Amino acid sequence: MTILPTILSGLLSIVLWFYIRNTIKRNIADVFKIKNIWLYVFDILFIYCAFFRFIYRLQNSFIHGSSFYFLMNLSYVLLGLIGLVVIMCIILDISNLAEKWMGKPNVPESDNSRRNFLKKNLILTGLGSATLVTGVGFHNSFEPKIVKVNIPLPPDHKNLNGLKIVQLSDMHIGPTLKKDFCEILVKEVNALNPDIIAITGDSIDGEVKFLKDDMAPFLNLKARLGVYYITGNHEYYWYANEWIEWARTSGLNPLINENVKLNYNNTDFYLAGVNDPSADKLDKDNASDPKKAAFGIPKEAYKILLAHQPKSCFKACKEGFHTQLSGHTHGGQGFPWSILVYLIQPYVRGLNVHEGMNLYVHSGTGFWGPPNRFMINSEIAEIVFTSSEKV
Repeated sequence: MTILPTILSGLLSIVLWFYIRNTIKRNIADVFKIKNIWLYVFDILFIYCAFFRFIYRLQNSFIHGSSFYFLMNLSYVLLGLIGLVVIMCIILDISNLAEKWMGKPNVPESDNSRRNFLKKNLILTGLGSATLVTGVGFHNSFEPKIVKVNIPLPPDHKNLNGLKIVQLSDMHIGPTLKKDFCEILVKEVNALNPDIIAITGDSIDGEVKFLKDDMAPFLNLKARLGVYYITGNHEYYWYANEWIEWARTSGLNPLINENVKLNYNNTDFYLAGVNDPSADKLDKDNASDPKKAAFGIPKEAYKILLAHQPKSCFKACKEGFHTQLSGHTHGGQGFPWSILVYLIQPYVRGLNVHEGMNLYVHSGTGFWGPPNRFMINSEIAEIVFTSSEKV
């Protein structure tokens, strides 16, 4: 991790602190006439959250120890709660600006009192909802659900009927998810008896030397046709080449803009993988390239692509891939943040069809940032390829 992102993160934190402190003062403290001492309490909480975000970027053995784990988790939970409260305050700011722009009408004092009463109740409801969402979202974050997905096969590939891929994605092992979480995943995945295990990026948040012990359980993953790994954008924040080498020496078979021929039910098919599009900025020699990943695959063969970001579908379908397995979006991770994801990616969750190509977007096995899985579960995807015709 270079020092520049750390400096930029620090500057952004200062800007956010200034805005958040002032919007909380306008929309909560002034409305309820709360003493300024509570704003200082907020300052302490914000600094606490920002400090842990900052120090984790520096990476050392201490921050990966058990004594640090509780404090890190607590900072992320508080960060999520603050984020939800700020959303409420932003909505109130927009409402106040709209009122000023339209001009405040002359209303009787009794109407003003009623409006203030309703505003206070709205704020209290918002604070209560933010707390509830934080609690429920935290509870849902550490227990990924097994999601069964059926992907239809075209008639000329009916021999692949029953092929099972178990997909893990966006685990983000590092600051809050650790070795015990990985052990649970391995146990659940192996119990599904997969033909293939696909790990589709953003597996980590940290350096190999500090996380390899947490990731060690993945060496016990078992699949008849192998375990395959691709990079996500977060690998490129933490020295992707080192993680690719770790995967290679650990038997996770990284697919770096390449493909492998596999056989199921006496039928050949191809599994390919591309690097995350962010590689273009950090590792130009390994920029994401579906065309390169498809090189050498017979035109008539069934082709599956592992691509971290759904937007890889635009190039993948042109290369004749039948199915793409992606992640990255976390399914939105949690309401209301999920609304923003729809503005960035063409597909956000579940099974979709893009120009005749199947595209499954995994909702993420772990989480990034605050542990908040509200209305959108984390998952282990059990993907079975099915044919309507008997083999």
